[in-house]
Order: sequence, then C-alpha cells, then structure tokens
Amino acid sequence: MRLPIEGMTCTSCVSHITKAVQKVDGVESVKVDLGSESAVVGFDAAVTSLTVIVAAISVAGYEPHPERAAPFVPVPSQGILVRLGLRRGGDQPGRDH
Repeated sequence: MRLPIEGMTCTSCVSHITKAVQKVDGVESVKVDLGSESAVVGFDAAVTSLTVIVAAISVAGYEPHPERAAPFVPVPSQGILVRLGLRRGGDQPGRDH
C-alpha cells in the first residue's frame, strides 16, 4: 500500500516513520520516501490494518493521508538509459534497429 505522509523534512523523519511502522505487528515491509512524501507498506491484513499503521504514523508526529492511499504495483526494473528516455525498453547496445 502506498500511503502519502505530510510533515517529513529530512532523513531523520524517514527513519522515525520507518521505526514507528516496523513496530506494528503484522507489518512485513516498509519503505519511506522523502522525495515522494509517502511510504510503501506491506502488511498481513489478517494481523493488522491500514488504520493501525496510520495511527502509528500519527503518534510519531506526522500526518498520513489514508484517503489517498493506493495499492502499490512495482514497475519492472529498467536500465538507466531507458528511464532517462535515451533508449527504448527492448533496445540492445550495439544493435541497429
């Protein structure tokens, strides 16, 4: 689940939120990103809920926005040249098309 969070200003904020979420039983993974002001949290819905995770972030002093939460769908990894738009995804170096 990707969860927008307001109030982060530095890497210490990222660490603080990460630790708060990791303490929640049922959380399997957490990746907090300062640049996108969000956290991607994987959790076992049989053990915990988004509501409990949101509460942990709020208690830590930040403002999560569960109303804007969205499922996280990972994008397949691409090379740097593809991500920069300098090459198409199927191109191979040294091959003419």
